[in-house]
Amino acid sequence: MPADLMQHRCIGYTYAATGDEWQLIDRCGKTHAVRVDCHMHANNGDTARLAALAGQGVIWQPTFLTGDDLRAGKLVHVLPDYRLAEIDILAMYPSRRQLSARVRVMIDFLVDAFSGVPPWDRGSRHR
Repeated sequence: MPADLMQHRCIGYTYAATGDEWQLIDRCGKTHAVRVDCHMHANNGDTARLAALAGQGVIWQPTFLTGDDLRAGKLVHVLPDYRLAEIDILAMYPSRRQLSARVRVMIDFLVDAFSGVPPWDRGSRHR
């Protein structure tokens, strides 16, 4: 259960919009907000990952940073029945009227690459 996180040392991300309140979404779509005890904060996901690998606590980081460690058994996915809220990736450009072919190709590539299961999670059971 998400509330179990309150019993663990956690490693927070300095720029998380919700601070030390981690919001997890269950399989029914209900959000569970948990205020965690972050004894350490990092402003870099790789730093948080390394701290977790050193046994310093539980992290909330995307699988593009932790996927290899999860697959190798160096990190363990806790609360597999919960997920974090998805975030948007935005492509900004000045105008559609004079959209260059290069920009259009890049936007199409990003839409394809990030639709559904992200490339770094394909073939992984840790999603």
